[in-house]
Amino acid sequence: MADPASSPSSPATRRSMTPALSRSNSFGSMASTDLLDGPDLLTSAPSGMPLADLLETYVNPRLDWAERRFRPYVNDVKLKARARRENLVKRARSKQEIKALEKELTKLRGKVSDRVDKLNARWTDAKNVRLRDKLSFLVGVMNLVASSLIFAFRPEWVPLVYTLQSAFFLPIRVWTYTRLKWHYFLFDFCYAANVAALAFIWIWPASPFLFTIVYCAAHGPLAWSVITWRNSFVFHSLEKVTSTFIHIYPPFVFTTLRHFTPAHIVEAKYPAMHNLPELSSWTAFLFNLVFYAAWQWAYYIFIGIRKSKKIASGERINSYSTLSKGKGAIANLLAKVPDAAREPAFMLLQMVYTIVCTLPAPVIFYRSSFASATFLIFILTMSVWNGASYYVEVWGRRFEKELQALRRELEAAKEVSMALDSEGKPTGTTTSSNAGTGVATPVSGQGHGGEASPTSRQSSEGELVEARKDV
Repeated sequence: MADPASSPSSPATRRSMTPALSRSNSFGSMASTDLLDGPDLLTSAPSGMPLADLLETYVNPRLDWAERRFRPYVNDVKLKARARRENLVKRARSKQEIKALEKELTKLRGKVSDRVDKLNARWTDAKNVRLRDKLSFLVGVMNLVASSLIFAFRPEWVPLVYTLQSAFFLPIRVWTYTRLKWHYFLFDFCYAANVAALAFIWIWPASPFLFTIVYCAAHGPLAWSVITWRNSFVFHSLEKVTSTFIHIYPPFVFTTLRHFTPAHIVEAKYPAMHNLPELSSWTAFLFNLVFYAAWQWAYYIFIGIRKSKKIASGERINSYSTLSKGKGAIANLLAKVPDAAREPAFMLLQMVYTIVCTLPAPVIFYRSSFASATFLIFILTMSVWNGASYYVEVWGRRFEKELQALRRELEAAKEVSMALDSEGKPTGTTTSSNAGTGVATPVSGQGHGGEASPTSRQSSEGELVEARKDV
């Protein structure tokens, strides 16, 4: 019987016939294959290399290569986008600037047109003179002429003429100053002196005390105020004519009564002047000091104290609040005084001014008709000179300043127009340069409404230039 182990079909025989696998050869062949194709991640045994190292080793180089390849295209796209954005912003800014310049030009053109129209209207008013100014001019000139004729032929009528004119001028002054909230000025010394003069003429003509006061006040602070406050004969201004009347007519009245009216008429109508060939200097000084002190006390109580809050707030103004400010001589003197003592210092200054101005009246003017007439002519001449200075300097300079302001506006409008021309205008709109002013004016093909024509604008400016030459 055969041995089962030696049989070819037996398991032992089959094991011996199968070739043995060498582990070293398997790893050796895997190592050689790995060098060519890389490791087989599915069948190979885990090695010591983690997944992050694999990604860093094989993915990052490819990403770097892709980034280097597409970077020029990305940079080009960024540059184009940035340039396009800047171009769009620049275009938007250009449009906004053009619109802003057009808007500014429209405003300037409107201002220039309004200024030309206003100056033209004002010049027309100055040529034709409004009704109120005509009446004021008529009253001022005829008052001067009529007063001269009455003084020459009927000097005893001068007090009556003064009363009638006071009934005309003083109510107008009260109404005007009340409307302007300047009515505290109506309590100044000059108005008190005028009221005292009217009281002597019609109520107490036999009072030597009142006559001495009104004569010295008329030839003192009232007359000298024409020089001090520059009262002027500006006949077209009712305001200035009234101020001149308040300060000039009282000395004119009492000079006429004292030196140029027949004595029997004066003594019959005004008994206080009977047997009064001269005024005592000390008596006149004492009477006027008492009158001034009474007025100053009443003024300080009713205006300086009771109305101090309104004056301090600026709601109302008076002589002190006006003269203590600014750059005048009085303001410069008061600036050297402490604030608490400024108003008393102002009252003291007023009293000294009143006394100094009053001294020549009883000593010189009451005794000499020549000195009194010379002084009156001097005061009248100064008021006329002040009026001439106002017409030539103040009025002319005011008109010249307005023309200069108009010229500056025209130059500004011209600069804006040139800037618009350099930037370019939108389609459908053209500009026509104004030959007279240099202002660019929009011209459309649809109509001609809303804007003055260049011809009328040029003619208006020509009239203004001629007006300036006349001034």
